[in-house]
Amino acid sequence: MGESDWTTVLNSKVMTDSYTSPPNLSECRLHYTQIDEREASVTLAFETSALPSSPPADWKRREYNTVEFYLKFTGVKKLRVAGWDFTIRDAEVTLSRCGDEGIQVSLAAVGSHIDFMAAQCIMPRMRSYLSAQE
Repeated sequence: MGESDWTTVLNSKVMTDSYTSPPNLSECRLHYTQIDEREASVTLAFETSALPSSPPADWKRREYNTVEFYLKFTGVKKLRVAGWDFTIRDAEVTLSRCGDEGIQVSLAAVGSHIDFMAAQCIMPRMRSYLSAQE
């Protein structure tokens, strides 16, 4: 799967409707990771300064320089966490479809690693805002 092909595992058209070429997840800032054992889910939130070529209509009325989006993986199994530092913002992120098994997800940074299998991936939220930091 190519760097911008991660949207093929996503059960949503919001990203592909907004971006001609979606941002590379490994170049986005990972600013939130939630593992929910009750729902067998993992939610990751990313920030990017790569702006969409066709932004949603309500974004056109305001100034913004950052896009934030959440990816929620459900039906999570085979979760492995090694030395995860909650302050990690730069991680190598890999998503790949594994036939009938679902989606293989891997996040790696120096001294930290998370990987798991998920049944599906949805995007519950995507928003734009004006960030003081670029």
